[in-house]
Amino acid sequence: MPVQQESIVSCDRDVFSQNFNRLPHEVQHTLSGNPLFELRALAELSQRIATRENPHHPKGDIHVERGASAGNSRLDLHDWAKTDLDSLVDEIETGQTWIILKHIEREPGYREVFENCICEILDLAGKEILEQIKWFEAILFITSPNRVTEYHIDRECSWLFQIKGDKDIHFFDRADKDVLPDAELEKYWMVNNLSAVYKPEYEPRAMVYHLRPGIGVHSPVNTPHWLQNGDNVSISLNINFQFHEHVWENLFKANYYLRRAGITPSSPGRHPVADRFKRYAYTAVQDIRRKVKDNPVIPSHNEARRQYYRIAEIVGSR
Repeated sequence: MPVQQESIVSCDRDVFSQNFNRLPHEVQHTLSGNPLFELRALAELSQRIATRENPHHPKGDIHVERGASAGNSRLDLHDWAKTDLDSLVDEIETGQTWIILKHIEREPGYREVFENCICEILDLAGKEILEQIKWFEAILFITSPNRVTEYHIDRECSWLFQIKGDKDIHFFDRADKDVLPDAELEKYWMVNNLSAVYKPEYEPRAMVYHLRPGIGVHSPVNTPHWLQNGDNVSISLNINFQFHEHVWENLFKANYYLRRAGITPSSPGRHPVADRFKRYAYTAVQDIRRKVKDNPVIPSHNEARRQYYRIAEIVGSR
């Protein structure tokens, strides 16, 4: 059971229910004074995660970029983890560094924070949604001053809590087909997770949130966004979960194959009955393929899946 009992996440219930996994909206949190998120503590956390013996991701649970743009992150993380903490902190404060720490809920202290956050989010969303969720994750972003995170979309349903520093996040309505055409979404799920293309002519349509300590924002699945960090180190905690394939992504995958066959599929949400049929049909085909290959849908030994069962047990006991 989590040891921290005071509330971390707060949001007006009507705002939450009206916008959950549909449109971005602001939330509040109480993590800014937590010593676990001081820069030196996070430098130590980075070193531990860089040398994990059983990471969740094949390439490790830490991503480091040096320089103003992506592609400058080719370094030996085990050697990097041996860097003394003072040098590491200085690099973050004065350089152009972006550190992503994945599955920090596996670490003591951070696990308890994560469990409280996700349980409070599920309380707002309704516990019944637990059946639609595949797994949970806590990601930490440590960003040097003035760095830009390029335009992209994500597969997770997430909440970004600003703990230190400030940043502007520019969201776009995923239902705006000028901004995010259906074909781009279909390619995202089937071909390339960098398929979403920024269109500067639609920047005036952006919903811009100024994040500062104590303020967070909800990012629905596949919501396009980009970020501009302020002139200080930014520390942000991302609490997220992924839906099961049949809940969301399989509809886009089905439409991808229809489009390849020369059929223009209707946009998701326009014809709910047809959406449901396509989603279930694609899911059934995938289930048959998995059985033929003798692959489980979600391996029972998966660390994130084990965390899911922990959360389900905690939610059930509240």
